Amino acid sequence: MARLVIVRRVCELERYYAALVAQGVGLWIGVQAIINMGVNMGLLPTKGLTLPLLSFGGSAILATCCAIAILLRVDWENRQQARGFTV
Repeated sequence: MARLVIVRRVCELERYYAALVAQGVGLWIGVQAIINMGVNMGLLPTKGLTLPLLSFGGSAILATCCAIAILLRVDWENRQQARGFTV
């Protein structure tokens, strides 16, 4: 839900690349979580995807944290531009 708010705010400032990045990161994490929940409920076959931010391995959690950092940076730049600062 927060992803959609960030995308909407970025689109209002006509920063479409940042909006696509935010939408892509949110979609990536959301689809990964939905697939994991479907596997745990027995609705989908196992795919080997990890649950975002809860994986045991280091590479998946590192990639997810980097993606969330990019999303937070997009939100920060959006807030700065909305206040009238140049980014």
